[in-house]
Amino acid sequence: MLEQVRKLIEIGDLPQAITSLHNWLKKEPRHYQAHLILSQCLFEQGLYKEALLVNQKAERFDPLIADFSLIQQHMQKQAFSEAKKVAKQMLLKQEAHPRAIFTLAHIAMASQQPEKSNHILAIGLQFSPANMMLRHMLMQSFESSGHYAKAIDEAKTLCAIEESFDTVWLYTSLLLKYGQNTELLNVCSQALHLAGTDKQKLAQVYLVLGQAYRIVGEREKCVDTYLKCIDIAPHNVDAWWGLADLKNYTFSPEDKGVLEALTNNVNLSQKARSVAFFVLAKIHESFNDWQSAMKIYSKANHSFPVANTRIKQTESEFALRKSTFTQAVLDLQADNLNQQVRPIFIIGLPRSGSTMIEQILASHSQIEGTLEQPTLGAIEKQANSLCLQKSNTNLFSAIHSLTSDELSTLGQAYLDKGALFRANRVNNENTHKRFFTDKQPFNFRHVGLIHKILPNAIIVDIRRNPLDCGLSLFKQYFLSGVDFSYNLTNIALFYNAYIDLMDFWDAQIPGRVLRIQYEELVKKPEFEIKRLLAHVGVEFEQDCVDFHKSKREVRTASSEQVRQAINSKGVGVWQNVEHELQELKSALGKKTLERYSKYTN
Repeated sequence: MLEQVRKLIEIGDLPQAITSLHNWLKKEPRHYQAHLILSQCLFEQGLYKEALLVNQKAERFDPLIADFSLIQQHMQKQAFSEAKKVAKQMLLKQEAHPRAIFTLAHIAMASQQPEKSNHILAIGLQFSPANMMLRHMLMQSFESSGHYAKAIDEAKTLCAIEESFDTVWLYTSLLLKYGQNTELLNVCSQALHLAGTDKQKLAQVYLVLGQAYRIVGEREKCVDTYLKCIDIAPHNVDAWWGLADLKNYTFSPEDKGVLEALTNNVNLSQKARSVAFFVLAKIHESFNDWQSAMKIYSKANHSFPVANTRIKQTESEFALRKSTFTQAVLDLQADNLNQQVRPIFIIGLPRSGSTMIEQILASHSQIEGTLEQPTLGAIEKQANSLCLQKSNTNLFSAIHSLTSDELSTLGQAYLDKGALFRANRVNNENTHKRFFTDKQPFNFRHVGLIHKILPNAIIVDIRRNPLDCGLSLFKQYFLSGVDFSYNLTNIALFYNAYIDLMDFWDAQIPGRVLRIQYEELVKKPEFEIKRLLAHVGVEFEQDCVDFHKSKREVRTASSEQVRQAINSKGVGVWQNVEHELQELKSALGKKTLERYSKYTN
């Protein structure tokens, strides 16, 4: 009977195949494979809900469930090789068995081989396209391998198969994460509808909407939406922080009282109370009450439940990069790349002026601003996988073995995987500009890799004096990725490690990185902007000086600041609290302080 069905599928007669399968399942209601084929046919006919229901029903009749239970036992013991053997045996018994596919893909992901996982899951989904477990894993696998557009497409497919708050929320989160703000605003309306009267879900959506409105420069809508979130959930500290992080929102005495209560609310998580302290400190700072503000900032940072920040590990990583990227390694570069677009990497430390540099550059007619792309990190993973395949060792041990063609492939992969971020999101058009920015500040780690795989890339290091930079980091609540910022000693040690690594790149590849000093940019904006544009290779345009008039999207904590003209408000702020920064000064050390004395005295 299944052979007849397969023939119907081959000739494209899916309606008849579906009818035949329904009739067969009336006689054999527990037939696992017939359910899977029916689900596949329904999916291909666009009957997603029906396909999902049949797929879920099939799982109840899985004849290999005992095999999967054995896999689970192996996985709990981290016995991946044994689990893989069982999964492969399952595939011999049942082609593309979903649970076996899931196992092999999971092992590939755990082994840091997301591209392999992509391939395995693609095969599984050909046979079980309505399997939500496989699709969810494929979305994660695409993210891990840097296929961000494909990850978003998978999230959208999940919504089509099963429209629920959870699937739409997943889609919403990816749109926010990867800067697809036009679509995000539309999908948030759908999420609000699906949230119904659930206050927690409504607050979640309003929080994301507030972030989206801030990014696109709709300040009034941003404030209004954050306030809606707070009205529904007064304990939602992230919405309070959203208002505080606008830098110029005026809090009422009542607001201050609510936040003081939140800092003392033992029913809130440690992190939530920490964020409330950050907001309360911002309020005191807005009134120039620096003494109170710093005491509260200290409470905020000391109470933040950050994972153990391993500064020694960071220093070891940087030392490894220095030992890896020898002159001989750096001499061999990619030589076969798409030359139509050139990336401009804006690197440094957070809170050093990178958003201002991006806004200046993105105001030029030939330069498109993107965001803090995750792409380069994904490319380093890809390079590591390549080295494991070639030499059975990691990137740092085998980078010398990569050929010029392989480096070119990696460089092209960066351009291809980052293409999602290079659409002009203001006009929703691709403007085909010659240059684009990538302002992930921590890409300073990857200068050697950039030099090898993207020889025509431009690298700009924006640097701010360590006292203002350190204080600004200490005052900022970061959603993720900046764990060192919650301790003044760690900030200083990370700053020193950063400038030490940058000194190494400057010595190895002189002139490869243009350095802009924040204080000089503020002091002589037109001169420094002309120097920057000349380094990029474009003509001076007045719009770059008037960058604050730009309507482009801005995602970072400096979004409101870069919508103002260049000013010196951020210079010398540390002097207001000098007595509170002895820990920072001591950890920075005499050498670093003397190096930047010109900008701190």
